Amino acid sequence: MADPTDLVIAATRRRLALWTLALLAGLLVAMGVATAIVAVAQLDGASDGALRTSAQAVLSTLDGRLPGTTGSQEDGEGGDELVGSADTFTMVLDARGTLLQNPRNVHLAGLPDRSALAAALSGGSDLRTVTAGGVPVRLLTLPIRPSDGGPAVGAVQAGLVLTLHDQQVVDLLRTIALVGLAGLLCAALLALVLSDRALVPIRAAFATERRFAASASHELRTPAALIRASGEVLQREGLVREEGLPLVDTVVAESDRLGRLVADLLALSTSRADPSAIRFEPLDVGSVSVDAARRIGPLAAERGCRVEVTPDPPPRLPVMGDADQLVQLLLALLDNATRHSPPGEPVTVVLERADDRARVTVVDRGQGVPAEERARIFEPFARAGRGRRSRDRGAGLGLAVAQALAERHHGTISVRDTPGGGASFVVSLPLRREQPPT
Repeated sequence: MADPTDLVIAATRRRLALWTLALLAGLLVAMGVATAIVAVAQLDGASDGALRTSAQAVLSTLDGRLPGTTGSQEDGEGGDELVGSADTFTMVLDARGTLLQNPRNVHLAGLPDRSALAAALSGGSDLRTVTAGGVPVRLLTLPIRPSDGGPAVGAVQAGLVLTLHDQQVVDLLRTIALVGLAGLLCAALLALVLSDRALVPIRAAFATERRFAASASHELRTPAALIRASGEVLQREGLVREEGLPLVDTVVAESDRLGRLVADLLALSTSRADPSAIRFEPLDVGSVSVDAARRIGPLAAERGCRVEVTPDPPPRLPVMGDADQLVQLLLALLDNATRHSPPGEPVTVVLERADDRARVTVVDRGQGVPAEERARIFEPFARAGRGRRSRDRGAGLGLAVAQALAERHHGTISVRDTPGGGASFVVSLPLRREQPPT
């Protein structure tokens, strides 16, 4: 598992980058939509304006009267010329819808549009989009009214084939989309850069905190040792009256606890802040485990249990590591196991080889660790809640130290249930390849 500090920083960076990207993306989308709406509206307005100009020009020429001759549609291809253009065309109709003039010789099925004519004669004008000859046409119909204000005698229909207009709209929207996509890519890069720079002070604060913890822990070791030594002198030399001896015992015990806490803080801060603090050398995990079990023996006896290493003799498990820190790792697990193990029950250290890994499992017969707490117990100062109680609760740093040391050795640490009850903490380390004898 990764360093909790690094996980917090990484999660914060992701959230900050996503929020920044979301805000920038929202702004770009809003600007793109607004630009598209305004641009399309301007295109539509220009088309409708051109139609109205053409229709008004014809109305001015007619001066409220119908043409003197009736023009019939002739065969030709004039309508086809309009399909790919932005030109307008006009037609003059009488009140019954008879085509009187068709200057552009437009041949599109459905034109002239008699429903538009009826709407214009009754309402004064009509503007609509119709489909004529399979193509979209914007059609404006204006009535022809005599100068004396009488009823309309006909109408002028001005049309614009929208093929080119629609293609312009598609090209415009495609351009806006491409520009928006490029903007989103730039926004993503900007979000990453901004989030990374924004976290610089936070990283510096965490680094300062680690240095402070390491320095403070180092400085506290001497006074803690002096307090303990002074208490032992008072006990040994009989310098305290009998009724005060329990207080001296308390001073010595709390000095021991303070010393362990300081040592754990120093190990935790050093292992995470200074990779060079670990000295890799060839060693045997089996021998290290036996050494750790021997060291924890007296404390386990005080707690009413014993530590066993199996198999006996232990198998050879060669790894690259720091012997002192691996002993400290195992002592942290054994301290946790003996603290939670019921009196009279053994704590077992199981050594085995699993493929290319050395596996050390510390097994206790306590109440186990609830599944929902198995990740949290490796956090600094975390303690198990319901289901895992101890007679001697520590500061909650031992498992965090064990995890940090395992990671520095390119290993992992996990917890699972022990068959029959209890918890099993599993440390997995990469085996060292040994050269065959020559």
